[in-house]
Amino acid sequence: MQENLSNTSHIKLDDIPDFKLKQLQYEIDTWKRLLGFMIEENIHLKIRLASVLKNKFDNNLLDEVEHFYSKIIKEDDLFLLLRNEISELENLLENIIFKEDVFFKNTNRRFRRFRNNINATEKQFGILKYNFNNYLIENTQNS
Repeated sequence: MQENLSNTSHIKLDDIPDFKLKQLQYEIDTWKRLLGFMIEENIHLKIRLASVLKNKFDNNLLDEVEHFYSKIIKEDDLFLLLRNEISELENLLENIIFKEDVFFKNTNRRFRRFRNNINATEKQFGILKYNFNNYLIENTQNS
């Protein structure tokens, strides 16, 4: 029966661990690129904020600017945590000896949790950028 199943698919049953390993590595590589992009965008937000503060800024709006600055810094902290978790996941893949389905169940849970975390972070960061840009459009002049 195993032979029949493997003939009906491009992936042989014996190759599933290698296929899954490659898929997990692909996801890690994607997350690294995404995280790198978000880190760069966060740097640009800080640069933009500094630029706004230098040029014709209404000091009455300082509390809101401090609020945005605080959120931007919190994103830096979150990005560091995500970077560390990506590194842990990558080390897990590099050092693993495949043992039946136990590895895949544990790894799948961990990867699923990280997928959810990075998706939530990406959404949260998008909202921060949107709100920050709207704030600047509405509250600054010729910056």
